Amino acid sequence: MQKEEIHQLIEKYLHNTASQEEIDSLFAWYRSELSAEVEWDLDEAEDEAHVKTMIFSKIVNDERISRRRYINPIYYAISIAASILLFLVAGLYYYSGNVTEQMAVADKVVAKAKPKDILPGGHKAILTLADGRKIVLDDSQNGIVINQNGINVHKNSNGIIEYTLTNQRKGAPDELADNAKVIYNTIETPVGGKFQLNLADGSKVWLNSASSLRFPVIFTDDTRQVELKGEAYFEVSRDIHRKFSVRSGNQSVEVLGTHFNINAYSDEPTITTTLIEGKVRVIELNTKESQILQPGEQSKVDRNIRIQRTTDTQTEVAWKDGYFYFENAPIETVMRQLGRWYGVTAKYEGVLPQHHFAGAISTNLTLLEVLEILEKSNVHFRLEGKEVVVMP
Repeated sequence: MQKEEIHQLIEKYLHNTASQEEIDSLFAWYRSELSAEVEWDLDEAEDEAHVKTMIFSKIVNDERISRRRYINPIYYAISIAASILLFLVAGLYYYSGNVTEQMAVADKVVAKAKPKDILPGGHKAILTLADGRKIVLDDSQNGIVINQNGINVHKNSNGIIEYTLTNQRKGAPDELADNAKVIYNTIETPVGGKFQLNLADGSKVWLNSASSLRFPVIFTDDTRQVELKGEAYFEVSRDIHRKFSVRSGNQSVEVLGTHFNINAYSDEPTITTTLIEGKVRVIELNTKESQILQPGEQSKVDRNIRIQRTTDTQTEVAWKDGYFYFENAPIETVMRQLGRWYGVTAKYEGVLPQHHFAGAISTNLTLLEVLEILEKSNVHFRLEGKEVVVMP
């Protein structure tokens, strides 16, 4: 049938003026188009959501459908695809009748057929104090959160947790360090959360999702040491008298003042340290092997230390600025990152193509929006609750 003829049939059908023969013709076209690989011109489309909903609700609720054997129940399962096909053919057609009841029914049917989307994560964390008390940081008000041993824990207007001395006189940090008992706090981000804090020495730490950092509220020893699980980006305040060290698994990183990223998730094959600025020493704690990193270099630690030059350090730190950034990344790496941000697990079906992903995707998108972008490659996805099925 010609496009104009289809337009006329759809208009008659929606206004209940189509004959049975015309309805039969429309349904026959409808069934054939569901399996046809046709590219449609969207340039003339108007009011997409309204027209799609109206056409589908009419098809679903028309009593004549239930009486005709050739209208297979599978149409309900593929309702979205079917309604889109009909909409594309409808073109500029706009139906403005009284459709409140039909739209309500259609919304329910579409909601059942379409998987529930998952929203992106945000800035949230839990701060555990030395006495075991827990503070939910995303819910707490700006201002003083707690005072510990002469240290104010303060949440500023940008949502950043800051550890600052109550005595701001010069020399106060050393005086306080000599007399203070070392107490530790732990900040932990859930799946789908990230957070920034400023330590008492002025060092800044960005914590990625599903990560934790244990640290003293004030550094009293010759070495400023913290413990990391997961991933964090550090901008360390320079102090030539006290090294700053980060322990994560079987690795320790020592610095004086520098910018670097550590990825030490337990589900990653190695601990990866990427140096942005300055100089760090990476130590494998079991063998005591150590290597010096220069800016632009990256170490990978499992049972030994491997150093490599990275072409783009932004790949490792883009998460801090709100992006997934992939550079020749296999699908398993991509899914691990999505899993930590959206709280989903991955299941693999069939033989997947040996495809590697490159590019940046905003972490502010919903999960279905991200999967739609990834499907531009030869990989497909199906969302089943909190599980993403990856298919060829």
